[in-house]
Amino acid sequence: MTALPVPRPRRRALASLLAASGGVLLAAGCGRTGPVPTSPEVPRDPLASLDPQQWNARSAQGLRALGVHGAADDLETWADLGAAEAFLDPARDAVVGFVGAAYLSPTELGALGHEAAHDRVAEAAPEFWHEGLREAWDGEDRPFYAAALAPPFRVVGRPAIAADWHRTEHDGGPALALGATIAWTAIDTGSRAAGQFAYRVGIVAELDEGGAATAASIRVTLHGLDACGIAEHEGLLVPALTDEESHRAVQEATWDEVLASPRIPLEQLLDEDSSAFSEDGTTFLPCD
Repeated sequence: MTALPVPRPRRRALASLLAASGGVLLAAGCGRTGPVPTSPEVPRDPLASLDPQQWNARSAQGLRALGVHGAADDLETWADLGAAEAFLDPARDAVVGFVGAAYLSPTELGALGHEAAHDRVAEAAPEFWHEGLREAWDGEDRPFYAAALAPPFRVVGRPAIAADWHRTEHDGGPALALGATIAWTAIDTGSRAAGQFAYRVGIVAELDEGGAATAASIRVTLHGLDACGIAEHEGLLVPALTDEESHRAVQEATWDEVLASPRIPLEQLLDEDSSAFSEDGTTFLPCD
């Protein structure tokens, strides 16, 4: 299993961020009525209207507490491992620790410098990801592994998380898969414009006989963001929150194509050519 299979885009070519790492799930939507997310009529927390049946966690603890789909009895490689969820504790703790550090702590990461932020994320990452994470950070792929906002932006409230854990098989062995869409409300503290940005995260971890992850792949896509702004701020996130038409379009598409259909099926997590992680420019403003 390849660790951290993400592109190495250069600062002047951040339009390729989605292309190499994956893209938005092209889900059919009926469209969204009412003011666009950057409008003054939008509530300060646009995510408050999300369906709690779809968005089933609001914290790392809530993500960890979700049940696991898939019966061990239906999976040949699980025959000697049993069906107890406690067997998965080591792998789930490791995955949640990384997700929490990388994607659920933007205020804390934003207060750290480039290297300190790397150290914070690396400390929470499995050891087998350390080399790939270092390479990604040095290669300007930080946005994929650190949800830290550039000034004058900040997050509002807690994240909304739509996630599923799965017992599964990969490369002839037992595996644990996590598919998650993580959304944040963001505000420009200067203009007071509010909107949202989101990460799609797909992790498939191979397991040993003790339930620990021995290797894992991760695919990540970004939505509701401005690539040129990210480049100008050396990897810090810049939500698309201006009154420009391009930013309004990105915000609307992020809502209609990502937030409206946040759950990622297991088959998409296992498929290396998954549409859930394929290129799409409508929810991420490329830098020409």
